[in-house]
Amino acid sequence: MSENPADPPLPPRSEPILNLPAVVIWLILLLTGIQAGRELLSPMSDFSLMSWLAFVPARMSLWLDPERATEIATALTQSLSGQDLADRAQLVGFLLGDGGPRLWTLLSYGLLHGSWVHLISNVIWFAAFGSPVARRLGPVRFLNLMALATIGGALLHWWSRELDVLPLVGASAAISGAMAAAIRFVFSPGLRFGSLADDAVVRAIPAERLGQIWQNPRALLFILIWFVTNFLFGAGLIPILGEDASIAWEAHIGGFVVGLLLFPLLDRGAVRS
Repeated sequence: MSENPADPPLPPRSEPILNLPAVVIWLILLLTGIQAGRELLSPMSDFSLMSWLAFVPARMSLWLDPERATEIATALTQSLSGQDLADRAQLVGFLLGDGGPRLWTLLSYGLLHGSWVHLISNVIWFAAFGSPVARRLGPVRFLNLMALATIGGALLHWWSRELDVLPLVGASAAISGAMAAAIRFVFSPGLRFGSLADDAVVRAIPAERLGQIWQNPRALLFILIWFVTNFLFGAGLIPILGEDASIAWEAHIGGFVVGLLLFPLLDRGAVRS
């Protein structure tokens, strides 16, 4: 049908306020829903949920080598020195459970957060860096990368704190993996960050090989700032606003390394020659 010149022009199509990939939005809603649901639980029920879904390094160490029970008990006594004996015994039962590995916690810990501040800060970084990676990989490969980074973060955390009885929670390892994956293409010469909201543009950007990243000043500066910041927060040299818990920087590094190294296996876009 021909267009009548007398008709008023059609209004321009409005862009959504949050131009995020659907998979990123659904993950944010999932994490937010879990945190909100925990607010409805009693302290005991919430701690029970934590014991089933959070990753506890000592639990895996005890499963791999039951003879380390004495070492773990000593570490537990030291870390809970402010608790009375009855409280310690109850915490042992919750955190170590039946001595099984609960291998699903290598992944499920990423669904829990220590507080709303913890969740909101993760959501901000996830929206910023997860979005371009999700646009490039597509939902299935993106979720695979997030899962692998989460597991990698837990394993490095366990390797560095094998006797730790404190639960590990948070999506930071997955987000670190997204950051590392994004480094492969968002710092390409001449690329404007505003264009990263366009799926076609993101998929057409040639990804840099690992050796090329070390020749990219912007990528190197970002990596340097990322590692320094994690060290400062992890060492407690910079306080965390509204948080009493420490930063599990080892889990961040584990997720970062996984994202950096495994991104090419999942990527189907162009590669810089």
